[in-house]
Amino acid sequence: MTERPSRVRCMPPHEVDSHVPSVLSHEAELVARLEQALATLPDAERTAVIAAIGYAGGSVGAAMELGLEVDDADALTRNGLQLLRGALSDVDAHGQPLR
Repeated sequence: MTERPSRVRCMPPHEVDSHVPSVLSHEAELVARLEQALATLPDAERTAVIAAIGYAGGSVGAAMELGLEVDDADALTRNGLQLLRGALSDVDAHGQPLR
């Protein structure tokens, strides 16, 4: 006998409302800061960083997304990462303020 796939079951609203978010409060602040920093990047750098790092496409993914040569996309990605580092230079990798 083969196993049947589980059925979709409705959840009561109180279970959904009481669900603990997967992002902790200090991580949520870091994510918000990262989103804000990404929004300030020039379009090409933002697209390159998201394609290369966010979607794990590397320089080739950024090049395909931007329609550029790989070396040019790599340069844009590196520039975008430097800008992000500058925007987040006051916090560590865990979102804690540097002292």
